[in-house]
Amino acid sequence: MRTDFERAGFSIIALTYDSPALQAAFIEANGLEYPMLSDVAAQSVQALGILNVDYVLGDDHYGIPYPGIFILDESMTIQGKLFLASYAQRVDASEVLALAKSLSL
Repeated sequence: MRTDFERAGFSIIALTYDSPALQAAFIEANGLEYPMLSDVAAQSVQALGILNVDYVLGDDHYGIPYPGIFILDESMTIQGKLFLASYAQRVDASEVLALAKSLSL
């Protein structure tokens, strides 16, 4: 799906609550080619209002955001988003690409 995003003129960046070391292992194991940002203290997910409140500070899973995607324009302004309430679900890449294309960024 990454090539579809590239052909449409979009870039992918991931944000997780995992440490950079865990991210590096995940990137290597899965052959990812896009950057991943680490938000171990959950400051970004709190500021964005996407912190999964099922987990409290001190819990091993604290910092997990609701699964979803933000679509930003070239000035880094959020133009669209797709988020799900259940951690067990994921946003489908084809839905994200369709939304991004519909925004005509």
